[in-house]
Amino acid sequence: MATTSMPIERRQTASRPRLDLGRVAVYGVMVLVAVSSLLPFVWAFLTSLKVERQVYAFPPQILPNPATAYNYLQAIQHGLLLALFNSLFISLMTVVLVLVAGSLAAYPLARLSFRGSQVVLFLILVPMMIPGLVNLVPTYIIMAKLGLLDSYEGLILIYWVHSLPLAIWVLRGFFHELPKELEDAASVDGASRLRILWSIIIPLSQPALAAVALLVFLNSWNEFVIASIMTSSSLMRTAQVFLYLHMTDVGVNWGEMMASGLATNLPVLALFLLLQRRFISGLTAGALKT
Repeated sequence: MATTSMPIERRQTASRPRLDLGRVAVYGVMVLVAVSSLLPFVWAFLTSLKVERQVYAFPPQILPNPATAYNYLQAIQHGLLLALFNSLFISLMTVVLVLVAGSLAAYPLARLSFRGSQVVLFLILVPMMIPGLVNLVPTYIIMAKLGLLDSYEGLILIYWVHSLPLAIWVLRGFFHELPKELEDAASVDGASRLRILWSIIIPLSQPALAAVALLVFLNSWNEFVIASIMTSSSLMRTAQVFLYLHMTDVGVNWGEMMASGLATNLPVLALFLLLQRRFISGLTAGALKT
């Protein structure tokens, strides 16, 4: 009887799931990184619900008591909604112009073989190697001569020019990876190059377009230096300039600044959640190939 019970006990022991220490460590690190990334947002949210005496209380008061929406109301009264609208309008218009111009420029570079095509691509990418601050003074003078200071058109034009090389590079790599047989079949049916681009290339390139749209939107939305120099009136303040104005000579209104900062991050978070799948697939399906 003893000899027959030993194999059964061994089988029962072998059937039990073993603890994978490596996997536990990986998940532990992931949880730690996620918690450490969320803590600043949680602290900002709690601070935005506090009155001024609670913000500067010592020892620190973690939970607001009582919670108040006063900081959000103050931010709205000081122009938060207008600043969000300005940034949203400028960023979306920049995205649209970059996608249109980038597609029209990237397609011939990907499909048309001509002498010097690599040189043309190199000349398009050269501006990406030059720091933006180097051209800030000449850009300001040009905008002043054109009468585009303190205007939507001026900021959109600058952001468009800055983002266009990146869009051409990404889209050109993705267009190059698409099967050429689809275009040959469409050209046999009499479709023009523009029709092929609009009806075949663009629908198949949604991941790359989403990746470019998100990158361009983030660059335009988060830009501060150009927006602060090219605009002067309160009606043209972008979200980043509006946040900067909370820092004054007499101190920082932390409650209102945290409320404004959270409201400023919401459009970016919403856009990323909307485009995250296409963004990731656009980066992994040949969007960054040359």
